[in-house]
Amino acid sequence: MHPDLVTAVRHSVAKYGDERWLAYVRPVDGELVEERLSFAGLDARARAIAVWLADNSSPGQTALLIYPAGLDFVAAFLGCLYAGVIAVPSSLPSEDPRGLDRCRAIVRDADVSLVLTDTATREVLIRELAGLDLPPITCVATDPMAASESARWSAPRIGPDTIAFLQYTSGSTSEPKGVVLRHASLVHNEHAIWTHLGRPRNGTIVGWLPHYHDMGLIGMLLQPLYAGMNVAFTAPATFAKRPVTWLEMISRYRADIIVAPNFGYDWCVRKVTETQLAGLDLNSVRVAMNGAEPVRPGTIRRVSERLGPLGFQPEAWMPVYGMAEATLIVTGADRDRGAVIRAFDAEALRKGYAVPVADGTELVACGGALDADLRIVDPQTLAELPTSQVGEIWLRSGSVASGYWRQESNAVFEARSATGDGPFLRTGDLGFLMDGHLFCTGRLKDLIILNGRNIYPEDLEDVTRADPALGVCAAFARDEDDRQLVLVQEVREPATVALPALAARIQAAVAHSAGVPAPTVVLVDRGSVARTTSGKIRRGHMRDLYLGGLLNPLHTLPGA
Repeated sequence: MHPDLVTAVRHSVAKYGDERWLAYVRPVDGELVEERLSFAGLDARARAIAVWLADNSSPGQTALLIYPAGLDFVAAFLGCLYAGVIAVPSSLPSEDPRGLDRCRAIVRDADVSLVLTDTATREVLIRELAGLDLPPITCVATDPMAASESARWSAPRIGPDTIAFLQYTSGSTSEPKGVVLRHASLVHNEHAIWTHLGRPRNGTIVGWLPHYHDMGLIGMLLQPLYAGMNVAFTAPATFAKRPVTWLEMISRYRADIIVAPNFGYDWCVRKVTETQLAGLDLNSVRVAMNGAEPVRPGTIRRVSERLGPLGFQPEAWMPVYGMAEATLIVTGADRDRGAVIRAFDAEALRKGYAVPVADGTELVACGGALDADLRIVDPQTLAELPTSQVGEIWLRSGSVASGYWRQESNAVFEARSATGDGPFLRTGDLGFLMDGHLFCTGRLKDLIILNGRNIYPEDLEDVTRADPALGVCAAFARDEDDRQLVLVQEVREPATVALPALAARIQAAVAHSAGVPAPTVVLVDRGSVARTTSGKIRRGHMRDLYLGGLLNPLHTLPGA
């Protein structure tokens, strides 16, 4: 295992040079057009940027990276690593409704005085930053930097404990925090992913994930550089507008590995047409990683059924579990086995026990831990729980980050069990172990405790998921005593349905299916339910909007 990511990447560059490549792809007039860089070409651009950084900044300084999707970001990110500058990837403020507020928070939290971007974005970005009431910031475009400068590069003093970058969390249950990722953790996780994939030394990864999200950066962009694989990727916005682009890329580049959150797979098969699928060949896919949010049994089945005639094999499914605080991946299903879906008694799950049944609440297994010590712990007593009992997922691994940037984080990263065993990372996620598999059941902060029963918001939200008239749903308790349940439900085409009758139907279905008192149903327009960049529902944020009267509901039906 390499001591740092710079050494690992430059090893791949020396070994594969112009043989391996990265391609940014976009559809133009119905055709896929690519911009391609070989490993050697990318390395030269990164070293040129590192030379500029060495002349104009200092090792350990933070640099905010704000780029549209494309190769310029990858070169700038590596340039920061090559210079010992702490990279802070972020989205374009215009891409996120919370973009400017999030950008302001990150700049202040990370003490940013330098922003790297591309020429096309720079002027707009300067104007946006000027309106944020921030200390002076230098905004520099990296794409004009001459690759010829790369000859002046000399490696900085970096090692396993050097900070590589700050990964700001997506903020599904709280405001984003900067996870401090050092080279040792980054290399450990990349090596664990590579090992779990069978240590491939060739092949192609194809995806569309945001480069500022941990799954997109570490799993989609850096893993190929670590392993010596090709990667073809497109912009998230391209995928959202025309999801068949992803399938066309898989077919064209003969993708071996694809990676996406569950909602991406679901969106893809819901939106593509039979005409668009004609002529596509997906039989090259041997691994379809599905993670970053709960993996849904219905999605696994829909995708397998819809894409099966194109050659997609169900055995390719690899559900995974991970989080930014653990760099990326924590557990993964076995290769070539496909998704393991099991049914459990719903009432027993609400009481904290996993009891297999023939017909019940279905969960998808996320496999076993990857080079890590994983425990299930009672979040109140801190006692380790036996197999088949639901508790908080705790983790000890070389992939665990060193903490949050400039925040006291001992309670999260240095937890100890009731017996004093530790330190562990407290993930805040709930789940249980069975037959060597991790099954995730929800987020601890989202858990609703009603009359002594554990109610998972996902169970309430799943009731309406299959209704084509409905979009995303957010379920939460109105107050800390969990006395009133609330569902904020998107309606795709409000003008085409009778809203009072629809709300009554949802209320009755959820109360009957989940065995709970009738919830308050708040119908909202599509796009109103806030989600993170990885697709997780921001339930805490939606609760705040609801209590603050800021939802602009189409119709509200009070609950019991």
